[in-house]
Amino acid sequence: MRKPCEYVTAAMAKLRGSSLSGCSEVLRHGERAAKVTRVGQSQRGGDEVTEAEVSENCRVLAYVADFPKLKNGEAVELGNTLRVVTSCTTGPVNALLTVGLSAAFEKCPATYSGKRRENGTPRQFKHPIDVLALESASVPSDYGDAAAPTYVQSWIVCISADGWPEVSAPQVSDALEFADPHNSFAAVRLRVSDVKRHEGYWIITARPRGGA
Repeated sequence: MRKPCEYVTAAMAKLRGSSLSGCSEVLRHGERAAKVTRVGQSQRGGDEVTEAEVSENCRVLAYVADFPKLKNGEAVELGNTLRVVTSCTTGPVNALLTVGLSAAFEKCPATYSGKRRENGTPRQFKHPIDVLALESASVPSDYGDAAAPTYVQSWIVCISADGWPEVSAPQVSDALEFADPHNSFAAVRLRVSDVKRHEGYWIITARPRGGA
């Protein structure tokens, strides 16, 4: 008689070999890569990244053994697109992961600038850099009237760790500017509000300058 986890593995193999095999794509996380199966649009529930960070766009099924370190907020590649994990739930027999993913990031040539203090001496820098950007949820502006708050569009920006030109890490209050992916005649000017290091990427939350 099969163990419960063996039934799950057999069902997954059958799913990949069925008419839904066209829904299979390669997922990459750090140095690990394996085929996963798309299972439709997102459904709320489970352990999710908050709405203020990034919205879920689709979900895939993956083996826990293929991605043992996968968790919320990690940058992954699905096919040839970069996405962020928005939810990651283990099945009842700890064999499969249901992984929620953001929409694909847009490639944007950008300018990144900031200030650092080295050996007691202040220094300013400004670098051209390629980033991957994704519009996120609207968040209350710090300058809105409390009785009638205004909202600004926040962004999630990924920068390749290998392509980062500074010795020190990206920091809160650094500035970032790039052409709007949806309107080439407009510029997006952002101020970094949060920085996290993940497998191969810096993941930055940023708001329009004048926010936080």
